[in-house]
Amino acid sequence: MSELRILLVEDDVGVARMLERGLQQAGYVVDWSRTLHDAVAQTGRLAHDLVVLDRMLPDGDGAALCAALRKFGHPARVCMLTARDALEDKLRGFDAGADDYLVKPFEFDELLARLHALGRRGPAERPELRRDEASRSLVLGARQVRLTKREWALAQPLLDRRGETVRREDLLAAAWGGEDAVSANTVDVYVGYLRRKLAELDGDVRIETLRGEGFRLSG
Repeated sequence: MSELRILLVEDDVGVARMLERGLQQAGYVVDWSRTLHDAVAQTGRLAHDLVVLDRMLPDGDGAALCAALRKFGHPARVCMLTARDALEDKLRGFDAGADDYLVKPFEFDELLARLHALGRRGPAERPELRRDEASRSLVLGARQVRLTKREWALAQPLLDRRGETVRREDLLAAAWGGEDAVSANTVDVYVGYLRRKLAELDGDVRIETLRGEGFRLSG
């Protein structure tokens, strides 16, 4: 098995140590968090393939973390591991984006089998950046930003040629056409506006500056 990285979010030290030891022996790399706050920091710092997530944590419900991971396109598969066994609890877990739900007390071998199955699925699908022409907006997952008429025109060649270099002259022509007295510096200013709009989507889509060549939409 290739080495997969697991984020274990569990506040019970005894359970966490048992899980950490067993998962490491099974070949996983394990990072352990006891709180939602620490788990959020871990997901921002490290790339996890799987998350084993308790619901009842000292600073909140683990379902909130799962929902946030899905909202922002985090690719990890999530297995909730919790004592909450009511049907409504399970439904809320799946509604939050969990891939699996295992109730405590549990058999470690069953958890291992479920994680192995989740690992074979590969990462969860990341939301795609898309255009909504009717509202002149960019949409990523549950987030949406509206663009001005000029920003929208500037964005089109970057979106159409995503991953490729687009020259300043091409952006100038797309957004300003044949207008006089528009400098290349104006393009830089509006690219800055567009970058700030993309940042509001909280994804990994960004505009790179390629010195002496132009700009590239990546992520």
